[in-house]
Amino acid sequence: MIIKPFEPSPLTKGLQALVSRLQPTHLQYQKLQQELKNKEAGDFGEQYIMKQLQQITLLNDCYIFHNVMLPSVFPMQIDILIIVPNAIIILEIKNIRGTVHFKNNPRQLIRTSETGEVQVFTHPEIQLEQYIQGLKHFLGKHHITIPVYGAVVFPFNNVHILRAYEGLPIIMAKELPLFLHKHIGKRKETTTEIKQIILSQLQHRTPFPLCHYYQIDSSALQQGVYCESCGQFGMLKLRMTWYCQHCQNKCTNAHIKALLDYYMLIGDTIMNGECREFLKIESQYVVKRILQKVCATSTGSDRYRQYNLSSLYLNHR
Repeated sequence: MIIKPFEPSPLTKGLQALVSRLQPTHLQYQKLQQELKNKEAGDFGEQYIMKQLQQITLLNDCYIFHNVMLPSVFPMQIDILIIVPNAIIILEIKNIRGTVHFKNNPRQLIRTSETGEVQVFTHPEIQLEQYIQGLKHFLGKHHITIPVYGAVVFPFNNVHILRAYEGLPIIMAKELPLFLHKHIGKRKETTTEIKQIILSQLQHRTPFPLCHYYQIDSSALQQGVYCESCGQFGMLKLRMTWYCQHCQNKCTNAHIKALLDYYMLIGDTIMNGECREFLKIESQYVVKRILQKVCATSTGSDRYRQYNLSSLYLNHR
């Protein structure tokens, strides 16, 4: 049973907006573009595993969560958490292709791509061990003792794995049913209690605004409203719609994506003048109507009024 379904990472969405609004000549463009590719690959792998889990009849009466952050002594951002009878299972998903070498002393994950490029990553066992200990500590605060297991899961067969020592399980997606079967026992009533505790304690954190996070001057961003049809910026605001001069596409709510970009990249509040500049609208009255419609709250008065974009983001996650 899916309790918390798959959602793309907020950082993925933010990076998509950032890369689309930066010029390819920007000093950080190539680095951010690669980071975006990595995040999209990670999301794709996690989404694939969530779909596979839904097809495992063994888990019909279990509870499955995607992207779990809980308060604990160790930072926890668990890719997939499964509450099964008598145990909790943590899955750390790694959608990496090429040759992957799990190195010990010091523990590192070294990936060699098909082109021969070598990259070094944090060893997923380290993350997994922290999550297991952190979850045990979290449950202990709620007076619950239950075994916690974990595995590193590679979704696809486009990886060659090398490991010369024993450690936490490293498995392929097709091995999941057998792995899960080993840890599922008879039902205990505490599974429902654990589900409720986790739901009540879920945390949501984002790195927004990304211009501050990556130390990018917001003046480097391409301004204007994006056309989903042709991929160009600069849609014109007409009386009842937005109009693209490049492909003649029309869209009534094209400003929504632009304001979400502003929230993720620049800040969670916006003033009328800032909005006019970002959306490329001359009329302060048109912008006022737009902001009053999409923003649930605002502070200040007259030309100093600040509109809060948080509700807009929450409604369009």
